[in-house]
Amino acid sequence: MSLLSGHLKYTCDGIVRVEDLTQFALKLFEIEKKLLLEEKQEYSCAVVIVITPKRHYWQEVEFNDETEMDAAYGDIVKRAKSKKATAIITISTCRHKAVADDSELESYWWGKLAAENQPRCLFLTISGPSLKSVSISLPFSVENNQVVLGTQTEFKPTIVNMLPNWP
Repeated sequence: MSLLSGHLKYTCDGIVRVEDLTQFALKLFEIEKKLLLEEKQEYSCAVVIVITPKRHYWQEVEFNDETEMDAAYGDIVKRAKSKKATAIITISTCRHKAVADDSELESYWWGKLAAENQPRCLFLTISGPSLKSVSISLPFSVENNQVVLGTQTEFKPTIVNMLPNWP
């Protein structure tokens, strides 16, 4: 099976180890980074890649509000579970803000980070029933019609709230 992202293709057969999954995710992240650099501030993505024992498939996610987002990702998780998925990779553009502890998350509401003009980033997660969820992020801004990339993080443990009932 091939994964089509923009104008680029990447064959995703043969993923059998966590290291393979991580390397595959990083290659996908590089594709999205290239598209970000080409499309500048108009660029937005929400892509989900589901890894199952028999195949791999991808889905773009579109939504206009939190209710639509929850429904879209909920449908993806439902299908992934029915296919006995072993992992889900998500790649999206979003806003980010460091938090000191979980109590800061309680005051979050949809659109808050945009309202606060928090920095944008390209964000990738890997999660699954037998995996510890991890993420990487790449902050970016657009200045004088040019994309300015920040420092990409290393993989670190994360909570994947956007995938309801997963893993």
